[in-house]
Amino acid sequence: MDEKSLKIYKSLFYLNLDSLKTLIQQESDLNLTFPIPEKIDYSEFSVKLTVFDILRMEIDIWARVNTHEDLKLITGFLPENIYKRALECKKYLDTKFPNFNADFEYVKHRDLMLDFYADKNYIDKETFNDFINKGFQSIDLELVNAAIARDEALVIDLLKSGANPTINISNGDSTISLLDYLEIMEASSFIEYNRHLMDNFNEYEYGDVFESLSDLYTASGNSKILLLIGFYKTNN
Repeated sequence: MDEKSLKIYKSLFYLNLDSLKTLIQQESDLNLTFPIPEKIDYSEFSVKLTVFDILRMEIDIWARVNTHEDLKLITGFLPENIYKRALECKKYLDTKFPNFNADFEYVKHRDLMLDFYADKNYIDKETFNDFINKGFQSIDLELVNAAIARDEALVIDLLKSGANPTINISNGDSTISLLDYLEIMEASSFIEYNRHLMDNFNEYEYGDVFESLSDLYTASGNSKILLLIGFYKTNN
């Protein structure tokens, strides 16, 4: 990652608007390429994201933390202040680059979770059919897979169609509550993201910076799906 892009990423990570105003002067500055450290097994050689993608993730995290007391207890920051800073950064960049196409989708970057289930369904086809035979609804099982895949559009469609996000499924000794799974993942990844936020990246190797991106993605992906579930549970 070139030096300027790294500075832009760090400024985004810390939501330093003054620094972003200095660093981002032209549209090409909005595109960031993250090379994959050698120690990480990954499907590609690099990850391409935009400044707006990073901001989208931060906004999703802090929108959730701002309304969730358990997450507020984890951080030493005031969530409402961080959330406000994220929105201010986005407003500035929206104004400066009004025609930039920002179309971030979590599902397209699943590999950033560095997770076994990143490229497959949590409930495979055989197990899916077993659950159907036990009386589970197909739409609820589809919601489990869509949520764990961080597929926002599909999650929205399924929730609008009546999928039950409080589903609990068991298979032998294995039991999953979708909400419990997402909330546990959210809390653990938020702890890691928050740790990076409190640290000074200037002291670390690039691999640590990529790790911060993975933690940012994982925390925000869980937060986004939980925000969607909360919204559609309230409005349906």
